[in-house]
Amino acid sequence: MKVFRAASVVAAAALILGTSACSGQSPSYRNSAGQVTATASVDISSLKVGDCIYNVSNLGDTVTNVQVVPCSSQHEGEVYATETNVANVQGDITNYCTDQFALYIGLDYDSSSLQAKSFSDVGSSTNTDVQCVVFLPGQMTTQSYYQYQK
Repeated sequence: MKVFRAASVVAAAALILGTSACSGQSPSYRNSAGQVTATASVDISSLKVGDCIYNVSNLGDTVTNVQVVPCSSQHEGEVYATETNVANVQGDITNYCTDQFALYIGLDYDSSSLQAKSFSDVGSSTNTDVQCVVFLPGQMTTQSYYQYQK
């Protein structure tokens, strides 16, 4: 059995209330369709599938914020899956991200040269929210990894 290549990044996610949560409007870095249109530092809990992250491989072991950019800008990673209420067990988090990989990328994780990281809250709760990010370490792109297949 292959081990999930990327070390899962575990974050003690701080709850940050944004004005958009109260107003129902998109944050200023997203358009009305929810796509990132400007560079912003965002709480990992705000990440959506398709969001591009400027730098992934240099993130530490504890991550609360990442820099999102429009996918047409230089970026290293992309969110390919998010889920709420996943068992807060590293094996379950890894399995979820591995299972979702092929649906977004178009290839089985073990058949791809891409790597993945997961962000989650390691608090004492039995369940957590998970964000799965695909990337090629140290390689920037201006394209989406959706249906990448390399």
